[in-house]
Amino acid sequence: MKANLEVRYSEAIKSRENMGIILQNVNDGILIIDAEGKIMMNNSAASKLLGIDKDSIEGKKLVEVVESYDVLNFVDKNLKNFTGDSTEISILYPQKRYLKCDAVSAILKGNEQVLIVVIKDVTNERELDNFRREFISNVSHELKTPLTSIHGYAETLLDDDFTDIETVKHFLEIIENESARMSRLINDLLDLQKLEEGKVKFEIEEIDLSKVIEYVSRIVKPLTESLKVELRTSCEGEVKIEGDFDRLVQAVLNLTDNAVKYTSQKENGQKIVEVSCSMIDDRECEIKVKDTGIGIPADSLSRLFERFYRVDKARSRKVGGTGLGLSIVKMIVEAHKGRIEISSEVGTGSEFRIVLPVRLTSMENGNSIPA
Repeated sequence: MKANLEVRYSEAIKSRENMGIILQNVNDGILIIDAEGKIMMNNSAASKLLGIDKDSIEGKKLVEVVESYDVLNFVDKNLKNFTGDSTEISILYPQKRYLKCDAVSAILKGNEQVLIVVIKDVTNERELDNFRREFISNVSHELKTPLTSIHGYAETLLDDDFTDIETVKHFLEIIENESARMSRLINDLLDLQKLEEGKVKFEIEEIDLSKVIEYVSRIVKPLTESLKVELRTSCEGEVKIEGDFDRLVQAVLNLTDNAVKYTSQKENGQKIVEVSCSMIDDRECEIKVKDTGIGIPADSLSRLFERFYRVDKARSRKVGGTGLGLSIVKMIVEAHKGRIEISSEVGTGSEFRIVLPVRLTSMENGNSIPA
């Protein structure tokens, strides 16, 4: 009998240890709290989410180790009546997180009643929800503005007797411009969606970056002439890489177009945009788009590649930006296994620097890679 008891005791200890290991490896936080508010057990996830030391809190009251008023209030409320409850709270320490808390009561052997609190990190879900709401709000606003103009001027034309041809022509030009603006926004949205979903095939071939810059130069030449901005292009030696010609043109064109438009907004001084390419070493090359424009404040640099982010919304709409172009540029560069960097000084100008590998190792079927 003694041997049998020892075996059963050993199995019980092993079972308890195994249960402890399982709980410690659960992704959700788990707290077991007694009727006096003392912590009987907590796992690593709970300690991490609440920013507490998991090895020195058992036996202490929750109020002694947790700083979040919302967490304490939730637990205190459930300890009073031991009824199950659920809530979502946000905490700021050790970092901002959104937590979903579920509380259930249980009666242990010996008739001891405890509260089991399960904490789930829903930060990613909430941030995604916020992003979706902001995205929908931005798209709605961006579409509403040109639609309002189109509707207003079309309504005016319907009531007009068309005797003043110049006014009619002016109104039609506004309608055409606003329609083009909507078209650009929709095209950028579709481009961005395809890039994000990996539905764009990049046709890889050996390309000469000087040809990319030359192509971009021809496209923006009428714009530079009309805005009186000087465009300078150069390429140091032969710079050939593996890449998608059309997509790289799209990226460089977007940066150059922005540089020309925002440089034209500068009231005094030289208005110059320089587009260049060169080899860094035998493995990497760079494309630079440098301007003498209005510059970008330092606190805006980290957000430049966010969707719909604009340093100056009024000025951006004036030059016809959709707020999506730089996001697309970044995705094209990253699809080429490259990176994009920016330096800027308000009143002096900005420089965008694209660094690309000369060879793409992750080629698919020899001529394309997924975005």
